[in-house]
Amino acid sequence: MDVTYEVGELATEIARVLGRAFPDQIWVKGQIRNLSRAQSGHVYFSLIDAAEVGDSAAAQLPVTLFASDKDAVNQALIRAGAGRMDDGVEVRIRGHVQHFPARGVVQLRMTWIDTDFTLGRLAAARAALLKRLEAAGHLERNRAIPFPPLPLQVGLVTSLGSAAHADFMETLRASGWAFRVSEVDARVQGPEAPDSIARSIATLQGRVEVIVVIRGGGSALDLAAFDSETVAVAIATSGVPVITGIGHEIDNPVAGDVAHVAAKTPTAAAQLLVDRVSDAARRLDAAAATVGHHARRGLRVAGRELDRRAAATAGVSRLVVRAASAQLGRSAIRIARASQLAVRRRSESLDLASTRLVPAANRFVATATDRLDGLEVRVNSLDPRRLLERGWSVTRNGAGAVVRSPSAAPVGSELRTTVAEGEIVSRVEEN
Repeated sequence: MDVTYEVGELATEIARVLGRAFPDQIWVKGQIRNLSRAQSGHVYFSLIDAAEVGDSAAAQLPVTLFASDKDAVNQALIRAGAGRMDDGVEVRIRGHVQHFPARGVVQLRMTWIDTDFTLGRLAAARAALLKRLEAAGHLERNRAIPFPPLPLQVGLVTSLGSAAHADFMETLRASGWAFRVSEVDARVQGPEAPDSIARSIATLQGRVEVIVVIRGGGSALDLAAFDSETVAVAIATSGVPVITGIGHEIDNPVAGDVAHVAAKTPTAAAQLLVDRVSDAARRLDAAAATVGHHARRGLRVAGRELDRRAAATAGVSRLVVRAASAQLGRSAIRIARASQLAVRRRSESLDLASTRLVPAANRFVATATDRLDGLEVRVNSLDPRRLLERGWSVTRNGAGAVVRSPSAAPVGSELRTTVAEGEIVSRVEEN
């Protein structure tokens, strides 16, 4: 007669068989999927073979990292600079194979992680990606696009409200230049980040002169999105130059390798734009000074030429008069007539020269004036006061910080609103 097990009996038998088959802890490698962190402190996820990602029939192994083991694992990750575990990360972990009766599943109770394996996989993936990008001609593609001489229309891709976002915007505001920033909020960490960043870059195409992609510092796993092929290709194929400012000075993600310029930090990325605009303004000032100098020199040269020709004509006239007075008869008369003819010819030559020189000088001055007027219009267009005159305003709280949302102005706070003709002081009564 066949044996019939009670559910509890079968669970006990499965646990006993597993205990004999796996008496000690084992190492397992795979890619993390569906990671979740419970309020209890436990961490749950599944492991899947990296080669079978995307296969719905691929084998999965449930893994539990209890709170009692989590602190030690996290400390190991921090010491190695790897950061937190997350979906999509390849890991090599150690643990006990157990049967969990309450859910009727076989799982791995994780106790440790091989940080060298995780960092090594990240480095290997980065090297392989760089090879593919080089073969496709992507490493130099964005750098081949000319950088705008006056990059005032800026597209910003980042997590809005983050420290990186605040540092970048504050650097632009402190410069005093009239930057116009189109901001796009993007996920900058986790499995959804690569697609989010790529979509944001695509959204800004054709709307700005330069795109800036920034993120604050973090571990290797935190910055993994910027080592993804999705983000790298989006930057490389952008129709406008892309500046990256990702992490700390020591970080070097693939995104920076394909960008037009890779700044070390978000603040450095903003300062790069400020320096470019400042250099352009200096070049405009120098051009205006050069035009004025050449115009004044042209007028001086024309004036000296007119004086020289007038003096030469007067000298010839005096010479002819003296010769005429020293001669008698018909010879003297012929000489006098000849001198008069010479004077007339010299006068006509002088008139012709004046006719040519004066319009030429006037055209030179008019051209220089037009160029100066154009430069003045361009410079004036950068003046923030023009925006105020068009009806825009800037509202600050009592500490002087710009108010961007109602949450920054609680009830009772004092606000100061700057308009074109002065400042308005108000107090928030309802929000």
